[in-house]
Amino acid sequence: MPRFLLLLNAAVLLVVSGCTEAPVKHTVLKVPTEDVRRDAAEAGDAATAAAKQSKADFEMRLKDRLADMEAEIDKLRDRGLALKDEARTQWDQTLAELKAKQHVAREKLDELGKSTGEAWEHLEKGVQSAWEDLREAVREAAKEF
Repeated sequence: MPRFLLLLNAAVLLVVSGCTEAPVKHTVLKVPTEDVRRDAAEAGDAATAAAKQSKADFEMRLKDRLADMEAEIDKLRDRGLALKDEARTQWDQTLAELKAKQHVAREKLDELGKSTGEAWEHLEKGVQSAWEDLREAVREAAKEF
């Protein structure tokens, strides 16, 4: 029992001593308006630089992909030269469709290159869609012929 009372007293002392700490004072620092404007301008400049870099990276990747697709279309065109009669007619039509999709993708890429600021982000989806359409058409043509 004395041990229990000793432990109880120790626990009470710990609780009581923990409650006597003074609350933390919070102070509000006043920041000059000029500092806020400067920081906001710097953040805006950083965001603009990041967007430009992102656009340049996207454009470069797409140019490389388009060049690869154009090479693939040229290979398919060469394979199609050996076709005869109806197969050749069908191939010429498929090749014309590929060239049209290639032209659309090239136009979208050129439009992206000329875009500025945030406008390119809106164009990105159209460019990506044109690229996907061309890629799928080339895949189908490669399967067919």
